[in-house]
Amino acid sequence: MPSLARWARLLLAWCALCAATLGAAAAPPALELRPGSDAVDAWPAIRVLADPTGAMTLDDALRRGVDFAPPDVPYANFGVHRAPLWMRVPVVRSGGGAHWVLELDYPSLNRIDAWVLRPGGEVRHVVMGNALHALQRPMRTRAHAMTLDLPDREPVEIVLRVQTASSMVAPVRFHTEPGFLQHESRRQLLQGLMFGLTLALLVYTVAHGLSMRDPLFAQYATLIAGMSVFFLAYTGIGHQHLWDEQSGVLAKMAPLGALLALVGGALFTSNVLRMRENHPWLWLAMQVLAAVAALTFLLSAAGVLDYRSTQLAASAMGPMPVIVALRAALVQAHRGDRSARLMVIGWGAYTAGAVSMALLLRGFLPGDFWGQHLFQLSSFVEMLAWMRVLGLRIDAVRREAEAAAVEARTLQALAHTDALTGLPNRRGLHDALARALPASRPDAPLAVFLLDLDGFKPINDRLGHDAGDELLVQVGRRLKALLRHGDVVARLGGDEFVVVCPDLAGEPDAEHLGGKMLQAFREPFPVAGQACRVGLTVGYAMAPHDGLDAAGLLKRADAAMYAGKQAGRDCLRRGAASAGLAGA
Repeated sequence: MPSLARWARLLLAWCALCAATLGAAAAPPALELRPGSDAVDAWPAIRVLADPTGAMTLDDALRRGVDFAPPDVPYANFGVHRAPLWMRVPVVRSGGGAHWVLELDYPSLNRIDAWVLRPGGEVRHVVMGNALHALQRPMRTRAHAMTLDLPDREPVEIVLRVQTASSMVAPVRFHTEPGFLQHESRRQLLQGLMFGLTLALLVYTVAHGLSMRDPLFAQYATLIAGMSVFFLAYTGIGHQHLWDEQSGVLAKMAPLGALLALVGGALFTSNVLRMRENHPWLWLAMQVLAAVAALTFLLSAAGVLDYRSTQLAASAMGPMPVIVALRAALVQAHRGDRSARLMVIGWGAYTAGAVSMALLLRGFLPGDFWGQHLFQLSSFVEMLAWMRVLGLRIDAVRREAEAAAVEARTLQALAHTDALTGLPNRRGLHDALARALPASRPDAPLAVFLLDLDGFKPINDRLGHDAGDELLVQVGRRLKALLRHGDVVARLGGDEFVVVCPDLAGEPDAEHLGGKMLQAFREPFPVAGQACRVGLTVGYAMAPHDGLDAAGLLKRADAAMYAGKQAGRDCLRRGAASAGLAGA
């Protein structure tokens, strides 16, 4: 019996030795935190253990220490992992400051239980994750972080239990306190810059939309607003600065933002590509897609759909605008449509980012900085490309407005201009008088001369209407060349002309101008290869002496001109006044 007992004891000792040897073999070397290292990546030292039931406690995990194994996944990315995941990483501080920060840099993790196992059996338990109210988090930062007070050269083991309804991306790093502040400041600066630029785009879009009343701008603003909400939630900036808890609707901000962006993007795309006119069936598909996305948004916001259903719907519908409209965009881009080309460029950037995000969430891409932020950067490129689309729309609207203004001015000119001579017609004359008469004063009167050609009809009958028209054009030119820059020469019709001369010195000045006109018509006009002579009979009235009514002044001048005709033509007379000046 003593021999049997001794052999039993030896067997037990051997088993214990084997177990100890296996445990030692399974344990990774401690991650060394040295002075001068602002950040230490824990990934090489991490060992993981799945917890399919979610019932495992810390003691259970420690008892299964030999089952922890190096992760066989891309860097820090376990993909879709609904069950909790346990992680262990031994660390040792080799000199330097005792204060370090443990960080898990993926804001979408819901709950993280962290245990710090120190020598002597001392255990510290800290809870992190976006499911906590902001005030309950150990550090109110964008990522999940906690402070560590590590003894010098004594091994400490960190045990993490990570759980999330989203994908399990869990990059674990150790920072010195100054290193962590610098790291977070850079990330905050980047996100602040991105969000600030996006906000500037949104304000620019809303301002132009209000001034132009074009629905395209409201659709683009909806897209930007949705993408902004998505990235505020995804990057943790929203939970850090804008809302204190991730519960109810706030827990679904990321997929809700994606759905809102989908509504705006679908409507924006169909509008830019003019799908209603060019591709009616595709336009209908885009309207249905926008309606389904809006309905899903409302159902989720009302609490009918949970986070997973909302995320699944947003992920499934996200690529649909590109799939539906890509062919139409390519066809129009091939035809030289600049907006369609920009849409394709934007979609190219968006697709690259969306594919990277899908691969990240499914566990196929590393969970490093670029893996987490490529979609954000590509979405910003897409928004810039589509902003240029709005710029093209603004240019088109401006060109249309300028063309309309030119057309309006042309129509107005046609309505106020004599088609033959290019001089103001009767309507243009009345407009000129309406502008000039209020400025007339007794010491600066305005003269209205009514001129009738003497001898025009025989020339018109002898040489023909074309020659008569040419003579009328030359008459208008001679009168304009004779008068001042501010004077107006108009044609009432036939061979009647009106001259308006404002700001005169008095009646002698008007008589002098009238005499100049009579004298100028002593010279013949070259018409149809012949020298044609026509004279003038001129009647005039003055404002304000003879009134301030345009029609009354014209009647007075006409009466004076008619009296001149009766008196023998080739003369100047003032309306119903005595002063007249004969021809030469």
